[in-house]
Amino acid sequence: MTSGKIDDPIDARKVLDGKIDSLLTSLEALAADDGKSIEEMEAEAMAAEKQREEERRATYERLGLVDRGFPRRALDCLDEVTGEPWKKALRDAYRTVLTPGSIIVLNGRYGTGKTVLSTFLGRVMYRRKKRVLYSKAYDYTMALRETFNGNGSESAVMARYKAPYLLVLDEYHEVKDTEFTGPALERLIDYRHQNGKPTILIANYNPTALEDRLGPAIVSRIHLCGIIITCDWESYREINYRRKAEQ
Repeated sequence: MTSGKIDDPIDARKVLDGKIDSLLTSLEALAADDGKSIEEMEAEAMAAEKQREEERRATYERLGLVDRGFPRRALDCLDEVTGEPWKKALRDAYRTVLTPGSIIVLNGRYGTGKTVLSTFLGRVMYRRKKRVLYSKAYDYTMALRETFNGNGSESAVMARYKAPYLLVLDEYHEVKDTEFTGPALERLIDYRHQNGKPTILIANYNPTALEDRLGPAIVSRIHLCGIIITCDWESYREINYRRKAEQ
């Protein structure tokens, strides 16, 4: 049974002030133990949080590019490819890809970093909030052929490849030049050119046969606002293979 006496009200401010003072004293003592001030510890905590945020951003960016078709291997190599010829090619391609409707052809031997270079440009545009898409050229023509069997519509396939601001068509040389595939690729590239959307074509043609295989219509558009970059330097795959063999 209570006496009916009401307890004195608790002064929350005094309690909190006491705890805060105690906490600050403990933190100051801890800082003194390892030679760091509270300001230094806070700076380290902020730097760690900034690093975690950058890692999260990089993860989301990678997933976004993979979802848009860019090869994981190429993404892994973005910071590994070096050499002045490759860097010059990247600079030339970057200046050209900023031109609306431009057509960039990366042509040359296997292993010279053509796909990595196109992926680098894809990342640049992705960071600029532009829609990007990477695809093998024959996947596009095969998707169109599948519509003949009732698998989807030709207009839907075309729309997917027309929509992105930047489109990369890799292994262009793997598409056989027929009465169907040639015009199908030409129509797509012409649409993108006319609508101010840059396109990157990657091929391994012999330099003397390149323009003939691309066709006069595409070559004419390249001469208007595009560039052909011949990647004739040593293969990075061969360089890496020799390094491993020598170890």
